[in-house]
Amino acid sequence: MSARPRVFVAQWMPTAGTDRLAAHCALDLSGSLGPLPREELLARSSRADAMVAFVSDYVDAELVEQAPSLRVVASFGKGFDNIDVAACTRRGVLVTINPEALTESTADLALGLILAACRNVAAGDRHVRSGRFHGWHPTDLLGREFHGSALGIVGFGAIGQAIARRASAFDARITYFDPVRRPEAESRLNVSYRDFGDLLAGSEIVVLAADLRLANRHLLGREAIGRMKPGALLVNVGRGSLVDEAAVADSLATGALGGFAADVFEFEDESIPERPRSIHPALLARADATVFTPHLGTGTVAARDRLAVSTAEQLLAALGGEIPSGAVNPAVARGVTG
Repeated sequence: MSARPRVFVAQWMPTAGTDRLAAHCALDLSGSLGPLPREELLARSSRADAMVAFVSDYVDAELVEQAPSLRVVASFGKGFDNIDVAACTRRGVLVTINPEALTESTADLALGLILAACRNVAAGDRHVRSGRFHGWHPTDLLGREFHGSALGIVGFGAIGQAIARRASAFDARITYFDPVRRPEAESRLNVSYRDFGDLLAGSEIVVLAADLRLANRHLLGREAIGRMKPGALLVNVGRGSLVDEAAVADSLATGALGGFAADVFEFEDESIPERPRSIHPALLARADATVFTPHLGTGTVAARDRLAVSTAEQLLAALGGEIPSGAVNPAVARGVTG
């Protein structure tokens, strides 16, 4: 492109990324701390050669079709279930993600949720603040040990493997399920592959670190939860709709599940029109058996800066005619420079 390409950044982005983009592009910075109204999102993207989309921005066929100059959609994250990749591909729009920038921070949070759920950290905090704590007690808030437990990881990409590295320090007995078996990682991390049903049946703690696709929506639904060990703990740091929250609420009520910890929730997944519009109220009511965080997988200053830099580099590489490391549909890469 002879003129500076126009880049629309749909929400607030750290200056570590916007400064890199500004050196090469004409920027339209939203600065919004949440998704823009739909009409504004459509209007501003319609004038862009490239855009940075965030997890709560829904980039669908309508947006792509009304943006004649759009050549790149760069996700500020790793997941892309909020982006209609098929529609982008039909229009020759390259979609990029960040393969590694969020791995370590998300794995850290996964371990935090496991430990918080096992050791009743949130309930203990509430107990101390209530004024009812008068010193050590022999039976209050007894939890479970993570050390030496049977941990099953569903989804064994970069994040799943980073969780396994951390869990190994607790001498956890680790198994994993992934559609792609990873023998090298099995040897390196001392983990074992199990098919999905065997992993559920043999794990005391199950962690979801998979991406969201139509085929795995409600991967952990009533049938799958029924195959888990009685009283097992379920942890979700992947996408909310991997879990049927209504089924989880029922399983907590019956004692089939011993606990549920999550950083992501069904209502967030705008690619699923029939999704719930809020967290299941029965889950919110079970403070004794649940631990929730508000989508904080990348919620550190350092992680957001890494994502900003990586997003900018992915986008600039695409506009420069390269195939970025995070290209989702690389077959269209040759067309992004127009």
